[in-house]
Amino acid sequence: MEAATALPRSGWELRVGRGSGDRPALEVHTGDGLIDVAVAGGRGAVLVRGAVRGREFSVAWGQLPAGGEVLVEFRAGGSSRRVPAVTVAGAFWAAEVPGRFREVVVTTAVDRGAYRLHRFRQRRGGRRVTAA
Repeated sequence: MEAATALPRSGWELRVGRGSGDRPALEVHTGDGLIDVAVAGGRGAVLVRGAVRGREFSVAWGQLPAGGEVLVEFRAGGSSRRVPAVTVAGAFWAAEVPGRFREVVVTTAVDRGAYRLHRFRQRRGGRRVTAA
């Protein structure tokens, strides 16, 4: 089993578990706990599984395409920032940047898609903190 992959800006952690058929599964953990599980090669596997923005960070993750490479660009208004994606378990990717972006554009050798980032609200000390 792979060690967890830390996302330093958000403080999140990506862990590898096992899904049905002994396939790798990506577990996305925040300070609040587990927020997403994606099983490699499962039905409905999508290039971008999740895309969120917090108070001071933006994060996106998904399943790697057949070629195994993605280019990730976060956008907000007239600004954009390209960042390298980290590969997890040879089946998934994730990327994070400082700042609050509204959209992530993910490009592969055969596809390109733009996805809106959702607000992420984190609980701290029993009260909800709005990421807006």
